[in-house]
Amino acid sequence: MRHSVWSMAAVLLTLAVVGCGGAGQTLTMSFDMAAVPAPAKVQQALRVTVVHFEDVRPDKTSIGRYQHYVETTVDTLVPAQGSASEQITRFVAEYLKRAGFQVSLAKAGETMTEGSADVVLTGQIESYWNEAVGRLFRTELMSQNRLVIKVSNAADASMVRSTVAGNGSRTAVFFDLPDLERLNSEALGETLSRLLGGMDVVNRTLKPKQ
Repeated sequence: MRHSVWSMAAVLLTLAVVGCGGAGQTLTMSFDMAAVPAPAKVQQALRVTVVHFEDVRPDKTSIGRYQHYVETTVDTLVPAQGSASEQITRFVAEYLKRAGFQVSLAKAGETMTEGSADVVLTGQIESYWNEAVGRLFRTELMSQNRLVIKVSNAADASMVRSTVAGNGSRTAVFFDLPDLERLNSEALGETLSRLLGGMDVVNRTLKPKQ
């Protein structure tokens, strides 16, 4: 009899634990330019064409996850813009506009008219991940990215290649997706700030600071 009681208790406990889990949701995540510190304005409004970034991450299906506290449920975070490539490209274009550049977008492989841009900017997404992990009485947020950016100058046919990264972490009481979106935006802004902070506008080109 005692064995049966313990067996039944074990079954009920197992069902309770399994009941807490289950397949997670898919959450769409965007960026929030209002959360990004305004960049310093450039002295010359160069014409910059931003070509869609190539996503070279091994797993291109998501950009993060939310792990619920206690439960085994994990929600998948996907870009609201459709892909990491589209999301990063749009963010770069918006950031450069705020810095005072005249920005246009071009698709990868698109033939551009000669003289249409002073600078062509493209690159690769090596890392792009956002995470929220539920803990006791808190949620730990993390965001990180790493981009390889290539700048091609039309005036002298020179090219500059730069690897830049940004990251951030924060603790919140409860999980709120906009909090993670803001952290993601701040981390991306840090990356672009490092890129522009290491360059000067010289004779309608972007050159590394001497």
